[in-house]
Amino acid sequence: MLHHARSLEMKIRLGEEVTSIVRSSSGAVAVELESKKRLVADTVLFSVGRTGDTDKLNLEAAGLEGCKPGRIEINSDLQTPVPHIYAVGDVIGFPALASTSMEQGRRAVCHAFGHPFEPCKTIPYGLYTIPEISMIGPTEEQLTKDRIPYEVGHANFNQIARGQIIGDQVGMLKLLFQRDTRKLLAVHIIGDSATELVHIGQTVMAFGGTIDYFCDAVFNYPTLAECYKVAAFDGRNRLCLEESFQAAESADEVAAAFDLDATLAELQGTQEGADNEANVSEEAIAETW
Repeated sequence: MLHHARSLEMKIRLGEEVTSIVRSSSGAVAVELESKKRLVADTVLFSVGRTGDTDKLNLEAAGLEGCKPGRIEINSDLQTPVPHIYAVGDVIGFPALASTSMEQGRRAVCHAFGHPFEPCKTIPYGLYTIPEISMIGPTEEQLTKDRIPYEVGHANFNQIARGQIIGDQVGMLKLLFQRDTRKLLAVHIIGDSATELVHIGQTVMAFGGTIDYFCDAVFNYPTLAECYKVAAFDGRNRLCLEESFQAAESADEVAAAFDLDATLAELQGTQEGADNEANVSEEAIAETW
């Protein structure tokens, strides 16, 4: 994504903190950073995220006092400190998406009426940017932190006939799966229709499927969904390389074991020869006496 941004002559400053914004008499704007850098531009767009619109709800009258601006505190059942009042959506914070808000609403209603509810365990996230970005499941950083052995399968949109037809040169689909079982752990997509494509991976993850499903499935041609098949084969090829290495490593260990046995046998033979020579010498001395 950063590479694509740079190709559009965008400069990304990560890990920086804005300390002040100053407008000059000429109309230019200077952004001062905590690192003492200064960025000068004609216009500055300052985004602070999304905040729930709670200012006019008069929460104190409902017994919800001390809530942070734009935020209502809840428990795991979406109940507020006032048990008969529930809160969902933007007012409870991340992820503040329409899809998750509807799911939260169903969960709150089911809990309020004592109806059993099984929450969705795999929730996708989508950014309707250009290009689109969507993901479901953990990131590589999270898997690494949790010490979960995983492998990666990639597919670029320009490898797919549909991607070439629509001229998408930056699109990419990435599969993360367990190395031993091939169970699908996550799907990350950048490119056209990413927020649509992610649901294929979501379905396989919901049923605990593996990347083998994508290898065996037949997709319409030409479609971007074929990226799943290409990425799955890419992941399996990586496993084949690892398996070949392990096989070679095992062969080396066997060869080393044979060498060790031969060395021990040789040493044992040398020792027996030395013992025989010692015995002969002792007999010769005894005869001389």
